[in-house]
Amino acid sequence: MAEKIPMGIGNLGFKNIVFKRKFRFTFELFDICGGLSVPKHYVKLAARPNLSVEETELNFLNAKTWIPGKAAWETITVTYIDVATADAAPLFTWLASVYNFTDPINLQMGSARSDYTATGVIKMWDGCGQLIEIWQMKDVWPTAINFGDLDYASSEEATIELTLRYSNVKYTPICPPFTINPCCTPCR
Repeated sequence: MAEKIPMGIGNLGFKNIVFKRKFRFTFELFDICGGLSVPKHYVKLAARPNLSVEETELNFLNAKTWIPGKAAWETITVTYIDVATADAAPLFTWLASVYNFTDPINLQMGSARSDYTATGVIKMWDGCGQLIEIWQMKDVWPTAINFGDLDYASSEEATIELTLRYSNVKYTPICPPFTINPCCTPCR
């Protein structure tokens, strides 16, 4: 007998399903220059981390196969609404610690990792304001800073777009909490 399935919406129609929505997130930067942080309410656009895994090609006689190689976290883009407030000072302090664009003579750069890195935290929320998941990125620093274009014909807000590099990520599911148990068979 051929396999057959119901053609309705399935589990997506269950009344207890909570959908993660793209517009219910916050992004914050912590641990800047010894304890500064950039507030979450000026972020316009952000992305969750992306992971790429290299392919390792194995060749033997007339055949090829592939196995996973090294993994690397890809950069993400975060866009800030550019506001004229002292709340923005930690963001500019951090950016100038990476490359001091405010001093065209000396052009200093932070030397120690604690000078130029931050901790980035993305939180996703449900419609009631309850936390769903947390992505914590360590050793975050900008690889590109775009202070945005200006346009007499536009009434949009000015923005600052950052391309961010980070060294590692910790993912924590909050609601519902569950354990992630990866498979890993040791050599015997």
